[in-house]
Amino acid sequence: MVSYLYIHIKEMNSNIGIKIMKIVRRNSMLKDKWVITTALAISLVLTGCSKGDAANTGSSEGATASSTPAAAEQVITITNTGELASLDNAISADNSSLVVLENANEGLYRVGDDGAFELGIAAEEPVVSEDGLEYTFKIREDANWSNGDPVTAEDFVYTYQKIVDPATASPNINKLYPLKNAEAINNGELDKAELGVEAIDEKTVKFTLGNPTAYFKDLLGTSSYLPQNHQVASELGSAYGTNSENTVYNGPFVVEGWDGTDLNWSMVPNEAYWDAENVKLDQINWEVSKEIATNINLFESGEVQLTQISNPYIEQYAGSDALVTEPKALSGYVWFNQGRTSTANVHLRKALSTSFDKEAYVDTVLNDGSVPSNGFVPSNYAFNPETDEDFREESGDLAAYDLETAQAEWETAKEELGIESLSIELLTSDTETSKTTAEFLQSQWQENLPGLTITIRNVPLKSRMESTTNGDYDIAYGTYTPSYADPIAFLEMYESTSGLNSSRFADEGYDALLDDTRSTYANDPEGRWEALLAAEETLIAENAVNAPIYQGANANLVDPSLKDVQIQPVGAAMYFRTAYVEE
Repeated sequence: MVSYLYIHIKEMNSNIGIKIMKIVRRNSMLKDKWVITTALAISLVLTGCSKGDAANTGSSEGATASSTPAAAEQVITITNTGELASLDNAISADNSSLVVLENANEGLYRVGDDGAFELGIAAEEPVVSEDGLEYTFKIREDANWSNGDPVTAEDFVYTYQKIVDPATASPNINKLYPLKNAEAINNGELDKAELGVEAIDEKTVKFTLGNPTAYFKDLLGTSSYLPQNHQVASELGSAYGTNSENTVYNGPFVVEGWDGTDLNWSMVPNEAYWDAENVKLDQINWEVSKEIATNINLFESGEVQLTQISNPYIEQYAGSDALVTEPKALSGYVWFNQGRTSTANVHLRKALSTSFDKEAYVDTVLNDGSVPSNGFVPSNYAFNPETDEDFREESGDLAAYDLETAQAEWETAKEELGIESLSIELLTSDTETSKTTAEFLQSQWQENLPGLTITIRNVPLKSRMESTTNGDYDIAYGTYTPSYADPIAFLEMYESTSGLNSSRFADEGYDALLDDTRSTYANDPEGRWEALLAAEETLIAENAVNAPIYQGANANLVDPSLKDVQIQPVGAAMYFRTAYVEE
C-alpha cells in the first residue's frame, strides 16, 4: 500500500505531494488501515486543490509564459544487489550494509570531493606525539546525532570498546589492532577499559597506539572507526542497529523505513548534521533488486537513476553517457572451510584453486572491466615504498590457471582422502552474478577434475554470511573491498583471531608475519613490505586458503542528470553527500 501511495503522489509532480510522500514513508511502519485512510485523504486533498494551484505550479492550462519552471526534484531511486544486514558497524562487514552506514554516519574523517579523506567531525588535524603513538583530536562543537545529542569523545570510547570486546565477536576487530591492547583485550587477556582510547573531555578524544601505524588516519575514515551514540547504543544493547528506528546517525543522511528484513528503505537528509546545508538530495530510495535485466528495465523507464550492470548488457551501452565504469580494489574469490574433512586437505584446495579458466570467466560472466587475478591483493592498490613497484606485480602469480598441476593435485588429494570421487557444495548469495559464477565454477571443476561433483546452494546474502560464520559450508564465493589502501587490509582477514576468518585457517607463522608488520617493522617500511609479500605467499601459494578469481570494476548505469555521486575504488562503493539532480 505504501509503494502505491508513493507512485500516486510522485506522478502529481507537486511539492506538497513530495512533502506528504515523505511523511507517509516515515510512518510506513503503521498499520495498513491507517495508510489506506491516509491515502484516500491525501488523494481527495490533492484532487481538490489541483486546479486552483495550476497557475502557481506552471503545470496546467492556467500557467502563463512568465511562469518559473519547477526546480529539479532532488529524489532518486537506486538498486542494491544485497540486503541490508545491520546498521551496527561493530558487526557489519558486508558491502551492502557498509555503503548505507557510511552515507548515514561520519567519523573523524570523511571522503572528500576528490575521493581522498578530509576532516569530518574532527574540528582540526590531530596533535600527534613525537613517537607517533598518540593522536589527540578535537571534535566539532556542532557535531550532533540525529536525536539532538552532541557527538562526544565518550561515543568513541564506548564504540571501540564494544568492537574489541570478545563478547561482540566483531568481524572488524583486526582493524582496531593498531590501538594499544586491542588484541590482548579481544583474546580475553585484559579488560576492555585498557584499550588505547580515552575521553579527555566531552569534545577531546585521544588514541594511543601499540606501535606507530602509518595508515592510522586512513583507518579513522573507515566504517570500523565510526562512533555510535553511547547512550542510545548502551540502552538498546543487542537491539541497536537491528532496524532504522533503533539507530541514530551523525552523517549526511538518516535511514527510514527499514524493519530489519525489508528489501527497500529510504535515506533522507539528517537535519542535525553539521554540514547539512551542503547536502542537496531530499531523498534516496533503495531497492534490493538482484536481476540485472529487471534493473535495466527500471532504469530505462526512469524508475531508478542508478543501478549496477554486468555482461551481456555492458556491450549494449558502450558509448552511452549513462554507462560509468571505474576500476575497483575488489577481490572476487572462493574460500574453503578447513573444518571439513575434504576441504581441510591442502591438495584438494590447490586443485580447486588452479583448475578453472579465469580469463574465460571475466570475458563470459562479467565483461565489465574486471580482470583475472592470481593473488588476493589487487593491482594498482599498494606500492613498494622503496621502488614503487606494484604489490601484485612483485608478489606474482600465486594461483594461476594450470590444468596439469591441478589434476596432479587432485590425484594426490584423492589418495590422501582415500576416495575415488567426491561431492561437495558451493555456497553463494542469490544475486545474478553469484548464480552465474557458481554455474561457471561448477562446470569447470566437474569437467577438469573427473570424479568431482559440485552442488550449488544460492541463498540471500544475510543467510550466506550466517552459514559461513557458523561453518555450515564446504566452499563459498564472495567479494571483498577494503576500506583503506594497504595490503594488510586483505591479509589480516585470515589471522587466526580475525572475525572474518570463516575458513578456520590458523597458522602461527602467518600470524607472526602480520604481527611483525605492526611491531618489528613498524618503523621499517621495506622490512614491513617484505613481510606482507611473504604473508600472501603463505596464504595463497602454500596453503591455498582461498582461490582468487578476479579483480573487480564498478560498472553502473547512472542517469546523466544525477551529478557528483562519488563512486569509489576503495571503501563503500558510493557516497551521496555531494550528489544532486541537475535541472
